[in-house]
Amino acid sequence: MLRALFLLLAGLVGAALLHIVIIMAIPRYADRNAWKQIEALGPTNFFHVLPPGRESLLSYSNPFVRSAICRFDISDQPVRVSSESENPYWSLAIFNPASDEIYSMNDRSSTDQGLDVVIATPRQMTRYRKNLPDILTDAVLIEYPGNEGYLALRTVSPDPSWEEISRQFLADADCSPAPES
Repeated sequence: MLRALFLLLAGLVGAALLHIVIIMAIPRYADRNAWKQIEALGPTNFFHVLPPGRESLLSYSNPFVRSAICRFDISDQPVRVSSESENPYWSLAIFNPASDEIYSMNDRSSTDQGLDVVIATPRQMTRYRKNLPDILTDAVLIEYPGNEGYLALRTVSPDPSWEEISRQFLADADCSPAPES
């Protein structure tokens, strides 16, 4: 009986110590998430091109993938994502602040393989359904369940001849407020 009581007490003390260590470590790891890294990149509604080939929460270590990140806030106005440049392949993924993927698409699922997307809240989308501006008739309209999020725009450069195309596509990409209806 005494041995069982000793084991129970040792287990409780060990569990308490483990919980204290975990609680003390939380502040150190709290800022190591994708959302905090994206906030540190700079302003909202602006594409930040990431350096290629460096592994992080935001990019792959794949040397052929080129990425740009845009943090958006659609509380007041929808955001429009577009690029004037053409690219043989691109993909777009939209995430919430918890890094859950909400929507994704690529050049094959867009109109005319061009990048033209509008991200709006349900209320803003209702206004668009009533009166869509002419400039957005070919845009893909995406209803986003929150107000803040980020998107990752990716393209590939399988060899040096594609590098300029990929670089120009990401440099021309725009993530700015969309026209209101």
